[in-house]
Amino acid sequence: MESPLSYALAFFFALFLFLSSSSLANASTQLIDDVCKNTINNAECLKILDSNPQALSASSYKDLAQVALGLAIANAEDSQTFINNLLKSDPRDAIKKCASSYKAVVASFKSSKAEIEEDPMTANYDAKIAGDDAGNCETALSSQGVKVPEISARNHVVQFTCLMLLLSLSLIPELKLPIC
Repeated sequence: MESPLSYALAFFFALFLFLSSSSLANASTQLIDDVCKNTINNAECLKILDSNPQALSASSYKDLAQVALGLAIANAEDSQTFINNLLKSDPRDAIKKCASSYKAVVASFKSSKAEIEEDPMTANYDAKIAGDDAGNCETALSSQGVKVPEISARNHVVQFTCLMLLLSLSLIPELKLPIC
């Protein structure tokens, strides 16, 4: 027969594990809330990050920035493919500019990802450049009167994901980066 002490120890161990996992989930949710409350669209930010298992398991702002970078790279590569395919049937100058811009967007996000551990300030700069390049694409479209809603939507996603990344990095206490 098991002793009451072994039952008590098992109970307290199980309780400790439950509370630990609960506090980690709460910490991740707090990180996400801290980032999203500083964006221009809190609901959109929460929708993106709360639906991402990696974001929900982030234990630091740097971890959350890594998640945002992963999302940004995947979206930028998909957008680059979309624009390059569109360019084959629609070779207008604005579309060419967007193709060039998205080549730079992908490169900047990848550079940011490579730098985030060793040089977060440079990673922050590269992420900002990626957002600016998506903005250059949007400017080319609007200045030439070209309406491609799919590209405009993709530009918005890149710029918004970039903002989430920059906010994540700005909340790392030791970096002392300004909040966008």
